[in-house]
Amino acid sequence: MSVVSGLSTLSKFLGGVLNDVGYHHVLMAMTIVPTILVSILLAGCSSPHSMSSIYVLSLSYQKTSRTVLHGSLAADISNSISTALENSTGIEVRAGCFNLCVRRGQEEWECSRDAQALQTRFLDSDPLSLVSLASAVRDDIMIIFPGFLVTQIVLHSIACIALAAFPRWYYDEAGKRDLFSRRSFARVAQFASGAAALFGLASALWQHTAAVAVRSIMSTASYGHVISRDGTAAVTLTWVSYALLMLVFIVILRLRSYVQSFEDPDEPEEVDASSAK
Repeated sequence: MSVVSGLSTLSKFLGGVLNDVGYHHVLMAMTIVPTILVSILLAGCSSPHSMSSIYVLSLSYQKTSRTVLHGSLAADISNSISTALENSTGIEVRAGCFNLCVRRGQEEWECSRDAQALQTRFLDSDPLSLVSLASAVRDDIMIIFPGFLVTQIVLHSIACIALAAFPRWYYDEAGKRDLFSRRSFARVAQFASGAAALFGLASALWQHTAAVAVRSIMSTASYGHVISRDGTAAVTLTWVSYALLMLVFIVILRLRSYVQSFEDPDEPEEVDASSAK
């Protein structure tokens, strides 16, 4: 009996909670998720264990050279690179938004924001200074512009706060069902979510364009001895964040038009729902 009573109490509790959940609560949750995703992206390569797989660019050596080389100078350069790689253990460098992770062979990752310290640590295994190249890509080319991501987080927070005051039903002391609406908060939520989606799209396109350019430059400049890869996790986080924000923006547009159909233009703050019928 105690188990049945407990299940009944739990069912009533969950039923009461679900009755209080509105569309704006779901939208708030959908807005919080992109904030978490973008924060993870910003924290990429900050830890050798949990965050080394979150990176925007990976550089590593490839000991096989091109089969066709044009000109004796190109052949000499390629042969020199091949000789240097044969006498060293290759490393892999991963670049996040603010940090770098480096490992030699199958050793443990070492992550730091100080590229100079990492370069000194792996100097004997890095004949082409991939650590310096990755640092230059992170700081100068910026495959992901951190300013876009930080702006997204700010806009996410504004949209979430505005959604907390989104139009909803309530009952007054007489038991009359009224619509509580603050159009200004709805407009703020719409603007913030739309702007955040635009910044998310800009960040995703920036990431794709810059990554393609870096891959082409690295392959050409190193005569095929350096492999450049995009971070799959970073790309996924960027596009999923954008998709969720765009979905939130579209739903807010639909909700605003739905709410306006119940509101009296002369009394935007509080309206008797029965008069709207």
